[in-house]
Amino acid sequence: MVRVEFDPMGSVEVPSDKYWGAQTQRALMNFNISGKRWDPEIIKSIILIKKASAEVNRDLGLLDSQKAELIIKAADHILMNWDVYSDNFPLDVFQTGSGTSTNMNVNEVISNLACELAGKEKGSRFIHPNDDVNKGQSSNDVIPTSIRIASYKMAVKLIYRIFDLIDSFKEKEKEFDGIIKTGRTHLMDATPVSFSQEFSGYRRQLELSVQRIESVFPRLRELAIGGTAVGTGINTHKDFGKLVSKKINEYMKNDIPFNLYPEFIESVNHFETQSCIDTFIEFMCSLKIYCLALMKITNDLRWMGSGPFGGIGELFLPELQPGSSIMPGKVNPVIPEAVGMACSYCIGLEYSLNIVNQYSNFELSTTFPLVGFAITDSINILCNLTDIVKDKLVIGLKPNLEKIEYAISYNPSVVTPLAKVLGYDRAYEIVKNALKEKISVKNYVLKHGILSQDQVDELLDLKKMI
Repeated sequence: MVRVEFDPMGSVEVPSDKYWGAQTQRALMNFNISGKRWDPEIIKSIILIKKASAEVNRDLGLLDSQKAELIIKAADHILMNWDVYSDNFPLDVFQTGSGTSTNMNVNEVISNLACELAGKEKGSRFIHPNDDVNKGQSSNDVIPTSIRIASYKMAVKLIYRIFDLIDSFKEKEKEFDGIIKTGRTHLMDATPVSFSQEFSGYRRQLELSVQRIESVFPRLRELAIGGTAVGTGINTHKDFGKLVSKKINEYMKNDIPFNLYPEFIESVNHFETQSCIDTFIEFMCSLKIYCLALMKITNDLRWMGSGPFGGIGELFLPELQPGSSIMPGKVNPVIPEAVGMACSYCIGLEYSLNIVNQYSNFELSTTFPLVGFAITDSINILCNLTDIVKDKLVIGLKPNLEKIEYAISYNPSVVTPLAKVLGYDRAYEIVKNALKEKISVKNYVLKHGILSQDQVDELLDLKKMI
């Protein structure tokens, strides 16, 4: 069953059970490209913008109060019944670079639902998608505004998850306290470190990742709304952007802790906010660095868990599933490998924004759909990945004390403190000879009378070395 909807280009047949209109239907026909839809958080943010705009236009005397109330009611109804209405937002992320099709998709759905709530038929345009729902707005300010709102909200959720991962590393620092192991540089044995010291480095990487993400918030919070077509604010009230931003803060107070993070504000300069994606690239870069931190940390754990006999084998990684279809008993480091692939994908999304940035020309960056997809897809992946690293890798790590003791006993780099007493060249000779005789440095210097037992105990005390 279909109904006929109209737009300035003419009539279009639309599925009768859907709330979208002619422009959405045209976009469905034009952009059957990837099957990737806009993230729900962005669509919900656009709906919030429509709700806030209706309230502000009503309060400014620019929109009939009955129409405003119907728009507000329709917006709330969609948000409160998302599972019912989510399939009314079907458009591909790859479309016109301003995201006009998606802005109109939301305008049309709210318009037709508001018409129904008023007892009118879908397509009657009693509530007009452009004149009423989109009043005082343009796709050029709505879409970047929605991406900023969604990105901010989702980033806060990611930060909470990273904090949980940080706590798991803190617990391991306590659990592994006092275990001294071989340090490694260039993948070769180096002077000793404690497990706690090593894990404190991982924990600090994660803490700095949070700080980097948070550092973008003062710029990410600047909303483009109020700039309309090119940043001049044509066809809208001079206070529209400021007032809508205040409404967004009211709506988002349960999702973003504004006692800790800055509130949304109207853009300091609409020409910058709408014409470039610098802040989005900066934000994606902070996510990229978090990806790189996860890759470094989990790859270290992968190396330390390698073996069990032919590798380093200092850690027992949680055994999650059989590792081979042909080798019985083999168990692989599946979580670090999944991290490597997922983070590489997110880093690729970050790089895509560097390339597409060339489509930021003059007064509008025609890149926003890809920007929105790259950010939301990355954050969704990183939220899940962070939980998995914590729950299925870090919490279950156990030290292989026997292997750790063996490696540290024969680590030639423990000779380093002897260089202060015997000189670098003599210490180097001791290492080479100890390796030839296949005994520890400690036993070599005692066997050949180079140092007394007291001197060995003093100079080769592992606790002093760390």
